[in-house]
Amino acid sequence: MVKAHSALGRVVLILGGSLFASAGVEAQAPRDIPLGLNVGSFHYTVNSHIESCDLDLNYSDQHWDYADMSYTSVDGVQHSLTGQTTYYIKSGPGSPCPTTAGPTISYQGADYTLVIVPQVNSLRVTVTVPGYINPKYVVVGVVYAPPGSSSNVDYSTSNLVSSTVTTKNTFSTGYTQTSTSMFSRNIKAWKNGTIDASAQASTSYTHSTTTTDSTAVTVEQSIGLSRDYPGPACDYCGVDHDYDQILVWLNPVMLYTLTNNGVVQSNGYGFSTWDQPGVDVYPVYVGELNGDFAMRGSTTTAFSRSWASALSWPSGEGPGLTAQDQQNILKMDPYWNCTYMSPVSDTTDCAKPPDSARFTQTTNQNFPYSQPIPGGQPNSTTYHESYTDTNVQGLTHTVEDDHTVSYEHSLGGSIFGIGFKMSVNNSTTIKYIYETSSEFKSSTTSEAKALITEPRCNVVNGVCSPVYPPPNAYNPVTCSPLQLPTAFGQGNNMYIYQDNLFGTFLVEPYGQP
Repeated sequence: MVKAHSALGRVVLILGGSLFASAGVEAQAPRDIPLGLNVGSFHYTVNSHIESCDLDLNYSDQHWDYADMSYTSVDGVQHSLTGQTTYYIKSGPGSPCPTTAGPTISYQGADYTLVIVPQVNSLRVTVTVPGYINPKYVVVGVVYAPPGSSSNVDYSTSNLVSSTVTTKNTFSTGYTQTSTSMFSRNIKAWKNGTIDASAQASTSYTHSTTTTDSTAVTVEQSIGLSRDYPGPACDYCGVDHDYDQILVWLNPVMLYTLTNNGVVQSNGYGFSTWDQPGVDVYPVYVGELNGDFAMRGSTTTAFSRSWASALSWPSGEGPGLTAQDQQNILKMDPYWNCTYMSPVSDTTDCAKPPDSARFTQTTNQNFPYSQPIPGGQPNSTTYHESYTDTNVQGLTHTVEDDHTVSYEHSLGGSIFGIGFKMSVNNSTTIKYIYETSSEFKSSTTSEAKALITEPRCNVVNGVCSPVYPPPNAYNPVTCSPLQLPTAFGQGNNMYIYQDNLFGTFLVEPYGQP
């Protein structure tokens, strides 16, 4: 009979029941390793004994043989690792025989992976359980309307129209979110718990890590995604934030991996093809959300998210964006209530310079926005806005938003779904923290272009009529005066600011004092 660890080429001979080696008493014992309440536990047995490691029987070493391995997942199911064994051999002092570890075992289960490393008298076991959740939305941009019917802002040469989000405050005490892993910038399609091979990765948006916060992920517009954002049709309204557009991503998935000791790792974003074969970013006007204008039918349809009825929603919740969701989206624009009826008053936030904790004034300090003389044409000026370093306040500015999430049926009752729900403060809600991306810095390769055209002069009896700035606020739909004094946006001197949260540019009639 021959007993050997083939990796060593060591042989201990047992002939006729006589052992020709120094040997200790074998001790076999069961062991359990708690991996974490949200991922489960690992069981194995260890057989420990001493053997000589040379034919002259001068030296001995300690052996640990590991077998009978099984993983009990958080749902209480025991997964047997049939046939998996490994060992560890440690030589004694002065021994010429090497200390040797047996093979590391990488075991791929149906929806988990185990890596088992033999050590002295124990195993080191790492479990990873990947999966994703389905939040209702992510705000990926707030685009501010410029003044004037012939003005527009173009972000086709910028990839910094974006949002940087961390969910680190979502998790209960004892659970932590770690640094994001290195992942592809591509945002891929997901359905039924896996990559949807029938759909292509997104070409309009990508994602990346950010050095501002190692737990945060930035989703950003791809360069070349061309869309001009115009001002209101009425020249006499000036800046009217009812026409700002909030870019709402309606089919995101957030990828995570659960692993040992309550660690939850964020792996970026994907998109759900329960909706459509692409990233679904819908631009909603601020005026639709604050009640100044009726909501368009296309907005009602988009926000209903009827496709998401196939997902598993918590009691009392459904796939559509609720009134509270819409209010949370609206308030991502700090000027949501600064519209054509907002008075010029030092007591309102509308008539004050932008918050320096969120906005950085650009190198274009200010520019005139004046009406030409009768018979003259309005001036048009193109501004090329490069991104600038934010100030200290801007680097620490954040906005929080709570999101209801769902799980696909293939994930909700799985190891991942059960484990993720155990990890968070509220099993149906995650907390988004929108923060400044470190990618906002001086750059000539990523910029926005603003074309600002001043109000035209309609000549009546030799004078401009209406005159700009007018003595009254103006209704932007009928372009007629209201029985209200001049509104805040009707200034004749404008300033440009960079929004450090979303990478867009704000035009305001009120500059730094």
